[in-house]
Amino acid sequence: MRSKWIVPVAVSSLFLLLFFWFKIVRFQGLYYTFNDMYIFLQQSYSWMDGRPLLYENIWGYDDRIHNNYAMLLWGPLIYVLGAYGAFAVQTGLSILSYAVVLRHISRRMKSWAVWMILVVLLIGPVWFWFNDHPGIGWHPELTYLPLSILFVWALLTYQTVWFWVTAVLIVAVKEDGALFAGCTHLAVLSIQYLVSDRKRSIVSILTQPRFWVTAGTWAAVFIAGMAFLSYKNHSSEPEPRLQQALNAIATGLHDGVFIRKNLKLLLQTFLLLLPSIGFLLYGLYRINWRQAGSILLVYSVAQAALLLSNWVQGATYYGTNALFELVSVTWPPRFVLMYAFSVTYSLTVWSLFGAGEQPNQNWRTLLTGTLLVFMQLPIVHYVRPDFQLVSIARNLLQHRFDPFKEPLLPQSDVAVIEKITQLIPKHSNVFVFDFLIPFFHKHYNIWPTGNQWENADLAIIPKNDIHKLGERLPRVMKQPYRSIPLNTYTIFVTPAYERYVVKALSAKPE
Repeated sequence: MRSKWIVPVAVSSLFLLLFFWFKIVRFQGLYYTFNDMYIFLQQSYSWMDGRPLLYENIWGYDDRIHNNYAMLLWGPLIYVLGAYGAFAVQTGLSILSYAVVLRHISRRMKSWAVWMILVVLLIGPVWFWFNDHPGIGWHPELTYLPLSILFVWALLTYQTVWFWVTAVLIVAVKEDGALFAGCTHLAVLSIQYLVSDRKRSIVSILTQPRFWVTAGTWAAVFIAGMAFLSYKNHSSEPEPRLQQALNAIATGLHDGVFIRKNLKLLLQTFLLLLPSIGFLLYGLYRINWRQAGSILLVYSVAQAALLLSNWVQGATYYGTNALFELVSVTWPPRFVLMYAFSVTYSLTVWSLFGAGEQPNQNWRTLLTGTLLVFMQLPIVHYVRPDFQLVSIARNLLQHRFDPFKEPLLPQSDVAVIEKITQLIPKHSNVFVFDFLIPFFHKHYNIWPTGNQWENADLAIIPKNDIHKLGERLPRVMKQPYRSIPLNTYTIFVTPAYERYVVKALSAKPE
């Protein structure tokens, strides 16, 4: 009996540790160079260096844009480990949540159901894609999945302390956390209501005071969070993102291109959710479709609310970002809300309705599980062209760095740059070319937005300067500074840091 949960927990933990290693290899290969992850790394520990709360060098006072207060909890770890700390947080929360839920369902389900849940939902290709987060690597919203699993486990087992801990953490991840937690909480209440009387329709839950108290409480938390965010935004330098999104939607509803793009995004979202929906439907099949209409209605209403939130947030980028389709509703930090709900809702239905308590149906179960796993690969490749699993594997085996960036990464220059990162003081202010940013993940990277808290003591710019970074030097560097040429790059350094560069040059191969 003990091995019934120990083996899947051990397998899931080993897989997550291997994925953690994969993330490190990808990071060291310079595949994560877009600025989002580095925003969160900086803001997590800015207060530890005497800077304003949640401040970073790209947008400045980032807390005026989002309520990312959970980042402060991870700050001390990220302060020491940089990006590795963020990956460690994700891995640690995932190992904990997977261990808890697999142990819980192992007591209520047959082994085949436990393994199907693990392979289809918890470590499937869709999960792999959004946790790899092509080009960026990590967003704090990715913690929604493990936190939601712990949250639902607390609800199902009446763990009051864990409920409050996970509820607060979910709300603190971002301003849409309260909406997500509210949808999840109401969904669990709805399934518990249906299970208590197998002849009930879900519509009658609207007569229950507990339902409205729960809905009202979460609505109040969500509105309070949005009001607080709006106050922070408009009390200084307004950046009315919500108004921008609503204006884009109001204009776009009369634009055929906008409508077609969003209909395609809606289809793509459905495709990404299709394996988890298939898993839910297979559970309903195993309980003879009992109350299936009510169960699917709850799922649809909750997902519609989350989709609407994602749609509004994504609309902000319409007309201003050439990659709109990639940063809209199927963007990992947005899509994870809907995926996390789909996973936890399916687990709730399977657990409370006993869909996994029946014996294995042999070839039918094996065929269904295999189909739900392998259908995810073509879906992800179609929906997200920025993710190609075969290319990822081939490039990791054949190249030290991202092959797109390798021409600008000669070994001699890289050796000097890596040595510089080891010699300069921790959390220094630096201004470096995009491809080099991961080397300086423990430092305060400056972007050419003019929002740096302090100017840089060090800058590294390619000689061809394709991004015209050299034109920004007078506005981002401390004075005076001088240049030191390498083969492909030019180093600009202040007198205070020149000794570190000179020492690093000794690492340059002949």
